[in-house]
Amino acid sequence: MRETRIEARVVGPGSLGFLKITLGLGHPDFGGGVQIEVRAELIPAPLRIADSRFLAVIRDGEFLRVEKASAAWRTIEERTRAVLNADWDPIGVADTVPDEYDGYIAGIYSLLSRNAPEEEIAKHLLAIEVGRMGLAGASLESLRPIAAKLRALQLPLLERAGPLPNTR
Repeated sequence: MRETRIEARVVGPGSLGFLKITLGLGHPDFGGGVQIEVRAELIPAPLRIADSRFLAVIRDGEFLRVEKASAAWRTIEERTRAVLNADWDPIGVADTVPDEYDGYIAGIYSLLSRNAPEEEIAKHLLAIEVGRMGLAGASLESLRPIAAKLRALQLPLLERAGPLPNTR
């Protein structure tokens, strides 16, 4: 079976010899992120600190290794971040915390990569505002132009996520 890659982030220490990581940050296929434990030796020492981001390499449901974010993923992040910060910014902090919304990029990318309609993307943004941020939420009408800008981005394609890895 072929290897697949999905964005991951180190949460912190897990059981003895393990690290907790979150897979599929904001990715709808992973419910916005699934937390698992991975043997620490599978993650290079410089990436073992909390909030380190990388691509998890998975084959047949087994966590194999990590890769630093690819150039394609960095392009996706940069272009999506620019729209989120300039046009969305529901809590008004993008000028001082430019990576505030990075945790939502993978989920948005998942929608864009399957050519989701503007309405679905606008509803996704609203769900983030209400469900994750605890805000009253903007109107769908005001979120549609943001969804249109996101859909207009020229983003590289990445492989879709494979099966969840074994937790141990």
